Amino acid sequence: MNINKINFQTTGNHSKANSKKTADVSFKGLKTDIFKYAINPNRTNNADFFVPQVAAFLNVRKRDIIPYTKNLNRHKMDLLYKLSEKFNTDTYYNKNVNNENSKKFVFDIYNKINTPKQTHIDLIESTNFSLEQLNKIVDITEKEPQKLKLVDNLLSTYPYKGDKSKLDYSTLEEFLQTKSSQKIASNFDEYKPFIELDVQDKNIVKNLENEIQNGYQKNVYEKKLNIKELFAQKSVISGINPDLIENNYNPAGVALLKNIKKAYSGDLNDKAQDSTVNALMEIYNSATPQNIKPRNEVLNYVRSHIDINKKLEEAPLETISRIFKKIDTDSNARKFVEENVGAKSNFSSIAQLDDALAHADLKRLNSRNDLVQYALLNMENLAEFSKKDFSEVDKLIKKSQLEEKKLLERAFYSPNPIIRDWHRFKMRVKRFFERFTNN
Repeated sequence: MNINKINFQTTGNHSKANSKKTADVSFKGLKTDIFKYAINPNRTNNADFFVPQVAAFLNVRKRDIIPYTKNLNRHKMDLLYKLSEKFNTDTYYNKNVNNENSKKFVFDIYNKINTPKQTHIDLIESTNFSLEQLNKIVDITEKEPQKLKLVDNLLSTYPYKGDKSKLDYSTLEEFLQTKSSQKIASNFDEYKPFIELDVQDKNIVKNLENEIQNGYQKNVYEKKLNIKELFAQKSVISGINPDLIENNYNPAGVALLKNIKKAYSGDLNDKAQDSTVNALMEIYNSATPQNIKPRNEVLNYVRSHIDINKKLEEAPLETISRIFKKIDTDSNARKFVEENVGAKSNFSSIAQLDDALAHADLKRLNSRNDLVQYALLNMENLAEFSKKDFSEVDKLIKKSQLEEKKLLERAFYSPNPIIRDWHRFKMRVKRFFERFTNN
């Protein structure tokens, strides 16, 4: 049965798309693939919609399609499904003035793409480009396949509004046709900072081309982008003058300020006191790749343990700056922080940590980290604890361990079930009070 002889009956789903017409010449050579797809057992999840969608697109009855649906290339059919869906949607909402031309572009695109990629589907689904515009992009990317990766990178880089990319067609076309297009396509990461920085600029391609011709420097735009992202939202660091950061750029400092924003995310006051701003600048200026790890451990503690509405009150940045200085100047303080502070720390407060770093015998505590955890769990003052006779503490720990062992034996191994139940009850009570005391 030739497609030209099918009864082209209106389906009624999309009135504008389904006006009664005779067969279109653009269907030649495609009918077998179209028909075979609908009952292919390996088709995608969209298959349930394929038959009515393509039937509406071709303006034929669904039962006329089903007999022709058998094995075929599923990726090509995914492409045709998305194109036909777009055609119907665009036509229904009057996005295309000339429906016959749009139908022709569907088949032009289908015929040109031998190996459909996810980027092709993304172009159809996540842009508002017309079928004619999509056809032009396909012309370029099929002749120069490496530019398809550029399309993919641009779709990923430009922000989205809902489910649609903010990348407009004229900008994409300029990227694909500019003098340095091949260079940008093959080394996109090099130019990504510039693109992300000026993503809303209509002259972005022209400006990037000028930069490339004049000697593009990635680090210049990485710096500008980092500063822009740093101050993009109101936060605890908003009181800092961005010019101070740009004029004295410190990559480690910028990374640390970003973590401070996360740690103090509940504080959005952009009118910080001078003392807080000064503390932030001290932290920024003294940050290095070598000291950023223990500093981040302290900030992770702030983020995980302190009430979101009391962070500046209970962990003043002046105190944080003082702790950072101690870490920088005292190797024992650094080791103590690295081993005992972080998201899972047992410290009760930043004040407790600050006091321990200032007054405790850190070298002695570092030699017995297990005893540090004992002291924290039992709410001991670390400065005083570090001067105790550890042998006495060891005796207490061993006694506690022995009692725990006996309790477990009686709770699980006693032959008398009444004794087992009693000791299990005692164990639950003991655990409850331990948790209550620790908290």
